[in-house]
Amino acid sequence: MNIKLNNHYINELLEYEKVQNGLYIVATPIGNLGDITIRSLKTLSCVDLILCEDTRISKKLTNKYGIKTPLKPFHKFNSKNSIPLIIKKLQKGLSIAIISDAGTPIISDPGSDLIKICFESNIKVFSLPGPSATISSYVLSSFAQKSFMFRSFFPKYKKEALKELDLLKKLECAVIFFESPQRILKTLNFINDHYGSCEITFVRELTKKNEEVINENISVVIEKLKNRKKILGEITFAVKPLCHNKKSEISNEEILILSNQLIDAGLNISKISKIISTYFNLSKREVYQLLIKNKQ
Repeated sequence: MNIKLNNHYINELLEYEKVQNGLYIVATPIGNLGDITIRSLKTLSCVDLILCEDTRISKKLTNKYGIKTPLKPFHKFNSKNSIPLIIKKLQKGLSIAIISDAGTPIISDPGSDLIKICFESNIKVFSLPGPSATISSYVLSSFAQKSFMFRSFFPKYKKEALKELDLLKKLECAVIFFESPQRILKTLNFINDHYGSCEITFVRELTKKNEEVINENISVVIEKLKNRKKILGEITFAVKPLCHNKKSEISNEEILILSNQLIDAGLNISKISKIISTYFNLSKREVYQLLIKNKQ
């Protein structure tokens, strides 16, 4: 159903809650445009200006609902120069909304500096709740608990990625990441090799027509994705903490004894490393290095 805000409806909403001078943080749909709230539609229709990451993307939302408010780009490349001008507009009594391409602004998006300066300048800031890819993905996991940690996009570079995994090993709560479709296989393989066998929730194209949710061991998810010609869409994944898994204690000496038995059975070191790491919930990379060192 294509709902549009006509003047009569806007006037009714205005009677319910008037838009004040200040900055409005407005959450927008993460896929399905029907997830926008009535309050958000009213606010976007009535503010003087909407700050957005990409006007082409935001126009899909504003055009659908007949919102005529001017759009102005606000992203990491121009935010530093734009903030003083935005503050001046707010100080003159204007009302401004900030949105992201999808979901709740500020989180993994530019804007935190703007919020800080608004508070320092005694400018009112309003937060309108709405869609969040983090929460919506986490509740789909088979291991959702009352606590979790969100870490934005998984680090691209090895040094930072290893530090991230060191942090994960110390945590007792699930950790949620964003990832691009181009990097997801590389990232999952890296986690499997350096963190160990673990349960994950893989969510792709959330709220959209081709929404996909996989709750499986990370190795199973990797195998499923490897068979695809191309991976498309926005991706969120959650990693179950290792301390929540049943973990067997095994010494290096016991690993070597077991590996020798598997070698006698005709398996190579790579296959043995995968079997041992999966069964005992260990890092495949560490098991492999131990076996190679012993072979030398």
